[in-house]
Amino acid sequence: MAVGNEVQVDAVREVLRAAGQLIPGSLLIKNPYEAEVFEFSEYALESFASAKYHHLATVAKLLGATDVRFEDAKIERQTTSTNGGVKALIPGFGGADADVSKEVARKLDARLEGHFTFGGDEPDPRAALDFLRLHNLANEQQMRSLVEMRTGSNPVQGYRMTLSGTRESDANLRAALSIAESISGKKGVSVGATFTREVKSIRSIEITTSIKF
Repeated sequence: MAVGNEVQVDAVREVLRAAGQLIPGSLLIKNPYEAEVFEFSEYALESFASAKYHHLATVAKLLGATDVRFEDAKIERQTTSTNGGVKALIPGFGGADADVSKEVARKLDARLEGHFTFGGDEPDPRAALDFLRLHNLANEQQMRSLVEMRTGSNPVQGYRMTLSGTRESDANLRAALSIAESISGKKGVSVGATFTREVKSIRSIEITTSIKF
């Protein structure tokens, strides 16, 4: 609430104004990986998943990777799971939830189809750990394990990993959902309708990436 937090609220408003995001009627969600970055709700799910994927690519680069490639994404619905990559094929299921899953898959496809190639270098585990802490990923066990496996003798040469693209952002998304539903309950007001459908329909997004060193 703004009452009693005027300084923090004013600071956030300045950040949003500078970014051109101070738009009446818009619902913005804090990016879990960046201290002063907010995302419009209608793009939040795929934006946060994409941000985590690209942060993983940066960690891999710091650890001396030569190749980082997106392989697959699985969207798990609240009622069932869909596999088959970002195409989100849902045999035997239809209706609004299936349509939402397909739309999220379409937007993910545009964000995650990344293939990074690097020249390769000696691993810098300290820089990788500093990067994880800076971006609120210090508790991401698979990324920390990757750092450990590139540290010391006999470092890993290849790693195929599946990460949750929604774990760190889940609390922010659910809080925004509560606000959207509260505001939309008022007569004549509708906020974040697309976002509300997506968050209610999607349980998680799992991203599979292969890394070579």
